[in-house]
Amino acid sequence: MMHARQRVFATWSANSVFFFAILVTLASARLFAEDQIAVTAKGRTITLQEHGAAHSYEFDDEDLVLSEIDSAKLLFHDRVKNETYLLMYVSGPSTGGGNGRCGAGEEEYLVWLAVGSTWQKDDQKIELIGSCFFSVQSTSSESYTIKQKKLTAEYDRYTESEGTRSTLTYDSAMPEKAWQIEHTPVPHQQQ
Repeated sequence: MMHARQRVFATWSANSVFFFAILVTLASARLFAEDQIAVTAKGRTITLQEHGAAHSYEFDDEDLVLSEIDSAKLLFHDRVKNETYLLMYVSGPSTGGGNGRCGAGEEEYLVWLAVGSTWQKDDQKIELIGSCFFSVQSTSSESYTIKQKKLTAEYDRYTESEGTRSTLTYDSAMPEKAWQIEHTPVPHQQQ
């Protein structure tokens, strides 16, 4: 038989656990909402919407060799001290039309940006991971894989005389280092 004191303690304990669970859920939802960044693309510009503010980054023909950015997907965003590091997958048609070489082709990139506290671009790295123009193709059906907060992209690049397999790895635990790329020769592809 439970005494009055034990019943009060049991009720208080159950209510405390319930209240704590609600607080954790609300705190998680708020942190998640604060970290939401929406990404849109138009022409050669990627716009990030964060806390109601728009931050646009324009890329020229030398940065991204494609007709226009068709799709931009934010893969990782991490803050270290006063810098925010963003890793995005960006793709678009090779040319504006459907005729000729690469008319229906696609260009695929990984874009790493380091932005300061006011979202000014401090640094960038761009890597071509799939291309009709430059004979770059993924070694698998997916352009990249993400496992345990690490991204891997493996792709082959062929020239008229040689082939190179590149393995790009990005570790979101060290976003300030961007990515590492290892290159190995591969047998030449017959075209």
